[in-house]
Amino acid sequence: MPQTFDLQSYPCSVCGSTSFTHKYTIKGFNIVQCNACSFVFVNPRIKTEELYKLYTTDYFNNTQFGYENYELNARLRIMTFEKWYSLIVPFVGRKKEKALDIGCAAGDFIDVLMRNGWKDVEGIELDTSMIEKLRKKNIPVSTTPIEKIEVKKKYDLITLFDVVEHLPGLSDALQKLHDILEEDGVIALITPDYSSTQRKLFGKRWFQYKPYEHIQYFTPDTLARALKPHGLKIIHHSASGQCADAEFLGSRLERYNFKALASLFNGVVNLFGLKNKAWYADTGSMFVVIKHDKKA
Repeated sequence: MPQTFDLQSYPCSVCGSTSFTHKYTIKGFNIVQCNACSFVFVNPRIKTEELYKLYTTDYFNNTQFGYENYELNARLRIMTFEKWYSLIVPFVGRKKEKALDIGCAAGDFIDVLMRNGWKDVEGIELDTSMIEKLRKKNIPVSTTPIEKIEVKKKYDLITLFDVVEHLPGLSDALQKLHDILEEDGVIALITPDYSSTQRKLFGKRWFQYKPYEHIQYFTPDTLARALKPHGLKIIHHSASGQCADAEFLGSRLERYNFKALASLFNGVVNLFGLKNKAWYADTGSMFVVIKHDKKA
């Protein structure tokens, strides 16, 4: 039986307005757009404290939200992380010391960092099964959300891959990121891009609409506006994707109810012998690099 949650209305996380326009209803949740700043978010949404609990148990093995079987696609995920690391490298220079991966799951990106010479790497993760795996690998991990964590050290690199759209305490999280980032450090994040061509093409059937946990949907402009009060600024943004193979893409099309497209896709795969091929596919997301705004 699907899990049920208590819902609550919240003001816009970017500007604080309580005036918004309804756009879609998806899985019983309203997707709205702020009338003051154009930020798109879920409202009402799962209450904040319940939302934290959603991530603690079976988030990575779940058919209602989260991932159906996160570790089944570990090979593709590692390929993706290696690609994302290559995008980050030009912005971090030669300094490879302290890094923090927020929402680190099984620690695959932390492994990539360590293979590339980072000396002091930590993670933040809420799911109990993943925390156990991380500790078995001797990866330092905090089990406290970034909004609430007390950290005295500063980091040269902070990563949030498919995380910022989940954060209920956005303002507190951004201030915390500012406070724990070294003066010349960088924050790298991946998040769904509401201004993407993919979102415009699919409309309300965009697969990034996951209103249980994707509670906010950024564009480069709305993200920049959210960052500004916290002394942070975007120095780079570009389209992002992830590595996929035919089996992965076919299963995703089925899961998000694109059955006709899945059938056509599988036919093309079989016709051209693409079953064992993997490639970097657009996901309607953006790759963003953030630094301190020294003019703030």
